[in-house]
Amino acid sequence: CQDAGVTFTNTGTTGASWSYSWDFGTGAIPQTSTSENPAGVMYATPGTKTVTLTISNGYCSQSATSTITIYETPQASFSSTAPECTGLPVDFTNTGSTGSNWTYSWNFGTGATPATSTLENPTGIVYSTSGTKQVQLTISNANCSKTVTQTIDINQTPTVTFTSTAPVCQDAGVSFTNTG
Repeated sequence: CQDAGVTFTNTGTTGASWSYSWDFGTGAIPQTSTSENPAGVMYATPGTKTVTLTISNGYCSQSATSTITIYETPQASFSSTAPECTGLPVDFTNTGSTGSNWTYSWNFGTGATPATSTLENPTGIVYSTSGTKQVQLTISNANCSKTVTQTIDINQTPTVTFTSTAPVCQDAGVSFTNTG
């Protein structure tokens, strides 16, 4: 996957008298190496890459070329309508990679109904408990995935109830007591 380290293994001639020269192709970081078995090569762009290895002893040399495929790594990010109160819906919007080749996996954290979703932009998630919630979105294709975790705040909805001294006679005062 793009932005994931790639390890290359020399399967040709080895030994102290040989030198190795790698060219990893377009978008590679680093672009070249003199290690026998370089590791951690990153690619900034997806696509087909041509990799060339030349082995030499100062007198004779031989090169081999191979193509590799680097898959696109999704971008994972989202926004929401939070902060919200318990019992009221929260909507989530994927602001990362979009399109038909991606799948979405949401985990809305504790107290959420529903707790998970596979929709790109889920709506109407209701939290029964207040507090800071950890929401996780994973965007994947057949080869690569990326996960992001963000926090949202859910505030406690107050309970509103009261009592009164009613019924009373006209022109008599009524007292109200908050019982919420």
